[in-house]
Amino acid sequence: MPSSEFGLALGYVIGHHFFNMQDLHYGYWPEDLARAPQNLARAQAHYTDFLMSRIPAGVKSVLDVGCGAGNTARKLLERGFTVDCVSPNGVLTDVAKHVLKGRADIFETRFQDLQTDRRYDLILFSESLLFIPLEDAFTKALALLNPGGYVLITDIFRVPAEGKSPIGGGHELPRFRETIARYRLDPMLDLDMTDGIAPTFDLLDAAYREAIQPAYQLLLSRLEAKYPWVMKLVKWKFRKKMERYEGKHFSGRRNGANFKKYKSYRLLLYRSTSPDTERGTVENPRFSTTPLSTPSI
Repeated sequence: MPSSEFGLALGYVIGHHFFNMQDLHYGYWPEDLARAPQNLARAQAHYTDFLMSRIPAGVKSVLDVGCGAGNTARKLLERGFTVDCVSPNGVLTDVAKHVLKGRADIFETRFQDLQTDRRYDLILFSESLLFIPLEDAFTKALALLNPGGYVLITDIFRVPAEGKSPIGGGHELPRFRETIARYRLDPMLDLDMTDGIAPTFDLLDAAYREAIQPAYQLLLSRLEAKYPWVMKLVKWKFRKKMERYEGKHFSGRRNGANFKKYKSYRLLLYRSTSPDTERGTVENPRFSTTPLSTPSI
């Protein structure tokens, strides 16, 4: 399993056990919800509700790309949508199968390798686009959409900023815009969710510094006391990897402030157009492209 998929599976197992998390995506925090670990599941539920409120009228079938633990797909089914899922992560696929109980088909493959004759009204990338090359994602999406179908993206993007970001992940936002402009996908909605997502990083940073780091150091001390020569060899052999891990997770820089400096979290809606349709003429009065404030939960 690639390290990114391993991290997702491990994060779900820990979060589900300790915080009753049902999802893998970040929390979207309304102003009146206290920034506390016990509220993370509520912030995640708020995220899902906010996402679903942006699904256009008339959409009936959805392909959930990177369905994670299957909770978003479950909520889509409960709202009357027909849903299929894509999941390349075997551990999370098993969880999703249990959650969905056969009500949605799960394609156990990478999105760019998906082979199916089915077509969809909307393709959802909820924190999954960052794992897929942009050209592959848009080419495959257009091949799987019904005429006039939609692509809905919620994800983290890198933005130009001075210095090196302590937070990884995400396509470069300028390159994303440049790339998608070459495809038959007309922009319908662009909402900046960064401020509402940022508190999740403050909670994660606190968890690493206040819980994981002390446990990590305690474990190292125990091993060094019991196996001094073995640990001396291990620390020599893996010194650089350990330094990178410690610098990445225990620096105190993976917080909400740096998230807002180096990243942009956006909800983006596009509608597919036919080859002879003039770009920029599609209208949908249900939506405004003006960024919205984070609503109350």
